[in-house]
Amino acid sequence: MISRFLLLLLATATFSLAAESTPPWRQLFNGRDLQGWKIVGATPQAAAYVDEGALTGHMVRGTPEHTFFCTAESFGDFILEVDCYQTGGFNTGVLFRCIETPPSASVRLHGYQMKIDPSPTRQWTGGIFDDYGKNWLWLQNLKTNDRGRTAYKFNEWARFRIEAVGSSVKIWVNGLPTAHLIDDKYTRGPIAFKIHSFPAKGDAAQEKNLIRFKNIRVLTTDLARYAQPIDLPALPRDPTQTVLPKP
Repeated sequence: MISRFLLLLLATATFSLAAESTPPWRQLFNGRDLQGWKIVGATPQAAAYVDEGALTGHMVRGTPEHTFFCTAESFGDFILEVDCYQTGGFNTGVLFRCIETPPSASVRLHGYQMKIDPSPTRQWTGGIFDDYGKNWLWLQNLKTNDRGRTAYKFNEWARFRIEAVGSSVKIWVNGLPTAHLIDDKYTRGPIAFKIHSFPAKGDAAQEKNLIRFKNIRVLTTDLARYAQPIDLPALPRDPTQTVLPKP
């Protein structure tokens, strides 16, 4: 018969192993207010506030620049997970390793962007975008990733995971891999959620479309231990891609 002491010893060892395997996630959003965050963007700004435990935003007509929920803290290497809910065709994304821009720039933040694609037909949510002012460039899209294109759906909560370690960026949407990029243009900066600019003559009905972010957590230590394997090839940015002017 196993003694009570041995049973206690085994239980303690099991608990210790479980505790060691649990990632030391740090919450970036308290679900109540903007502590640890700032709203970035030229005035007038889009609507950006906390509602029902989520960072919530929508476009506002007459906003000449993007508006961002932006962390006060900067990050270099990290693993980020966040839940997102989008209604309608909301043009948005998760920026990371952001850099601030001079006053003369057309937008306040540049950086890598995990695109949340508003197109219900293209379905490139989870691709990686280089968004820098009046020009933009897809660094990795989902043209050949049919599995990844099915991962995201409007009007449903989605889980995003971004692993940015050195020059490697890996992205999953609802557990499905969508991008694996090798690039070193941006190395460190805040994490930001974008609310797109909106012309004064835009369709007022689009102002009703919301974006919500919650359960935002980050890892910054022992990343090799907690990184996930990905079955997409690691690819550099495509030098044949054309830099496209924004409409």
